[in-house]
Amino acid sequence: MIELLFLLLPIAAAYGWYMGHRSAKKDQEEVSNKFSRDYVTGMNFLLSNQTEKAVDLFLEMLQKQETENEIEHRSQFEAELTLGNLFRSRGEVDRALRIHQALDRSPNYSFEQKLLAKQQLAKDFMSVGFFDRAENLYIVLVDEPEFAEGALQQLAVIYQKTKEWKKAINVTEKLAKIAPKTDNIELAQYYCEYANLLPTENKENRKDLLEQALKVSPNCVRASMMLGEWYIQQKDFKSAVKILENVVNQNADYVGEILPQLKDCYQQLGLLNSFELFLVRASQLTGNVSVDLALVDIIEQKHSRAIAQSKVYQKIGTNPNMFLFHRFIQYQIDDAENGRGKDSLVLLHKMVGEHIKQGFDYRCTNCGYQTHKLIWCCPSCRQWEKVKPIRGIEFPN
Repeated sequence: MIELLFLLLPIAAAYGWYMGHRSAKKDQEEVSNKFSRDYVTGMNFLLSNQTEKAVDLFLEMLQKQETENEIEHRSQFEAELTLGNLFRSRGEVDRALRIHQALDRSPNYSFEQKLLAKQQLAKDFMSVGFFDRAENLYIVLVDEPEFAEGALQQLAVIYQKTKEWKKAINVTEKLAKIAPKTDNIELAQYYCEYANLLPTENKENRKDLLEQALKVSPNCVRASMMLGEWYIQQKDFKSAVKILENVVNQNADYVGEILPQLKDCYQQLGLLNSFELFLVRASQLTGNVSVDLALVDIIEQKHSRAIAQSKVYQKIGTNPNMFLFHRFIQYQIDDAENGRGKDSLVLLHKMVGEHIKQGFDYRCTNCGYQTHKLIWCCPSCRQWEKVKPIRGIEFPN
């Protein structure tokens, strides 16, 4: 209702202007009286919560005034534009479309006013999923300096929804020139998405796209992971190690995602000791439980079970979490003698394991959306690089 009250301001202003300039002619007095009665009736509808009747009456008044040219076109335009926006916000997009299309087609308004109508008309089409029609309108608005930035942003949204990644790259590159940013996360992700679409024989093009992603967004973990995989496919394990190890500097939350590939690369190079050193450094920098568990595995494999067990005890003392506790119980089972005590440990180990399995692996740090699969664009809040491994962002107690 507050929105409608604001809508009435242009109408009230027009009424005041009209009354202040009315003549003594009888026909004009009748029009004025009719306008006054309708306005009071509309206000009564509004105050008695009969919103539908109020909106219909005010819209009828505005349309009638336009035909009779009784008020200034600017006030008329602003009132109808706002009314159309209100309809769209209430889900009545068909009514919003009719109003905004009428404004766009009317010969009574200026070029600049029609651009505003086109902008709102595009929003109407966006709200009901008519992306092709919205796209056509935004393409027109891109050529107008005052509308270019917003139009490019909306075109990027459209191309993201329709998965037209090359078009998304083009408009986002133009947007970056108009409104530069220090870290173009969306553009980097569009490069990654486009690289995924390329056939396997386009090896060099795929590599170029991923390098471009890292150029526009140096902290793009996804580009590093994909580029590391590209080097592995080329049997260039040394380059793969270099690019994958950089993930810990880009965003340590994701370091657990690259450990299997990184370990395989070091094994191919015969440098498993270097992998252990990386895990030690990463553990000190990140506190990531995936890193801790991988380090425990390497220690047990290379040194002894007793040293690995001691490492688990140490980590639980400084950073207790469910994953390390599960490993801790396993060590207790291995050391326990047969009997009721060991049976209880086995049962506890199973219960903790089931609890871990039932939990989600990834969660969006922006909206809380949870999933079992790493998704680079959150399907709930549509934010890029916000879905992170739970082991990397939170350690369940």
